[in-house]
Parts: sequence; structure tokens; C-alpha cells
Amino acid sequence: MICTLELSYHRGLAENHQLQFYDIAQALWGFERTITLTTHLLLNGKVITQSPSARGFHVLATPPEAGSWKMNAVLGLGTTIGAFGLAPPDTQFGWLAKSAVEYVIQEALGFTPDFDETLGSQIRSYRGSTDLRSLPDDLSQTRFDSVIEKCEGGLRAMHRPIVYSGSAEIAQIGYQIGGSSGRLGGYFDSHTNDYISQTVTSEDIEEFCGSISSYNINTFRGRIYFPDQKRTVPFELSPEVQTIRSIGRITESLRSNAIAERPRGNNGAPDICLMGFRNETSTGRLKKIYVTSVNAVDGPD
Repeated sequence: MICTLELSYHRGLAENHQLQFYDIAQALWGFERTITLTTHLLLNGKVITQSPSARGFHVLATPPEAGSWKMNAVLGLGTTIGAFGLAPPDTQFGWLAKSAVEYVIQEALGFTPDFDETLGSQIRSYRGSTDLRSLPDDLSQTRFDSVIEKCEGGLRAMHRPIVYSGSAEIAQIGYQIGGSSGRLGGYFDSHTNDYISQTVTSEDIEEFCGSISSYNINTFRGRIYFPDQKRTVPFELSPEVQTIRSIGRITESLRSNAIAERPRGNNGAPDICLMGFRNETSTGRLKKIYVTSVNAVDGPD
């Protein structure tokens, strides 16, 4: 066993240890899916779409606990379940797996964690340690963005006891690694459900200036960093802007930031402007930019 993650629901019927059966069945599917797809990327460097395809670890369920409504998922390394009790606990990988799951959940639900300062920093630290298992080469923010996309359906399902039957009002995830325990950052409630479930597209094209922090050449998707907001936001290139000229500007911004070893680029000064439609939550929080043109900071050229 490397770590235990505990999903708990509170208030409403959950205080009497009850939840609507179908809702919690769907929620547990989403809980397991998020843990499995994230851990598989950490171990194998590949983004999968179905839990049975996972290799190198298992996720086991333990009986629900008293106190609101709680369910534990035990994460263990190894190809056979029987080996769990024989292998020494790898607490350092447990902390890394916990942080990866935490990052995926926070980013998907709108809490905007800083990849480089949180999970990215831990991955670099783990690679620099001796006598630890090797990690895949590509564990970039772009790769985790792909996992987030695959987990969104499961994370929406984890809101079901809150937004469908109303048998709970809030959910949290706790962890236990070795002798340490606590809660993951973020939570599930009606507001995070609105964030992940609803998208409103603006009618007018807007300008978004910042610096490119990641880009995937296969999906035409990436992230742009806004220095005034101190956060990154996903973007997607529309078909008409998937050109050599536009992609060249994007990769040049990404390259400049990487060479300067400043993931926030140019001391925070924008070096690229994306024109496009604003995709936001029902509460007005920017979720993604659908890009229609790519310009220099001082305008088209």
C-alpha cells in the first residue's frame, strides 16, 4: 500500500450514513477512474481511457466508514493484488500519487493550482532522489491536461449525491500516507459542479495577451499564462487558425519561456495575444479560449 484516499460526503442524508444508491454508485466510479487514470500516467507515461487498461498497480475498496458517508480507496503498487502485503510501502511515491490526483481534481474543478510550483516541483524532486523507481520521461503539464479531459466525466459523476438527489451538500477527499493524514485541497459542491458542467460561450471575439506555458501539437490545445491573474488558462485553436504562421508564434512564445527558464515568461510581460471566444462558467469564470487568430502583442502583422 502506498496511500489511502478517502471520499466523504457531508450534510443532508449523509449525516445519517445514507446516500441515494444510484448517485453514489456513479460517484464511486468517478472516484476510481480519477485515481486510476492519474496513477497510470505517473507510472507508465501513457494516458488511458479505461481503468481495466491500467498496469503496475491496483486500487482496492474497503468498507464504508461511519461518520457522514465515507469510502476508502487503497492504492498499491504491483502486478498482483496478493503482493500488496509483501512489498514495502513506497511512501515517497505515495506522496507523489496523492499530489497528482490532487492536481487533477483542483484543475478540473477550477481551483487553478500552479503546476510548476506544486506537482511539477514534486516530480523534479522525485527524479533527483536516489534509490527510487524511475518515472516516465514525459510527465509535463500537457500530459496531465490530457488526463484531466479524460477524468471530467468521472468528476462530474462525483457531484451526483450533491446536485441530483441532494442527499449530501459537500464532498471532500482525505488521504493517509504512512503515519500522516490530511485533506486534499479543493472540494465538491454545487459551485464546482457548475464550473465543470456548464460552459457559456461569448458572442464577441476578445483579446487575451500573455505567454504560452504549454502546447500540444497533436490536439492544437495548450495553456496561456496571464500575469495579471497569475494563472494559466487552456486554449484550443479553431481549424482556420491551425496554420504554420499561427503555430509558429505559439511555439516561439513557448520556446522563449523555456529557454529563459521562466515558466511565467519574460518576467511576467505578455509576448503573444490570442483573439477568440471566451468559454466561461455560469458564474463568469474563464475556462477556455477558442482561438480564431494569433497576433503579436502590438497587434497583427
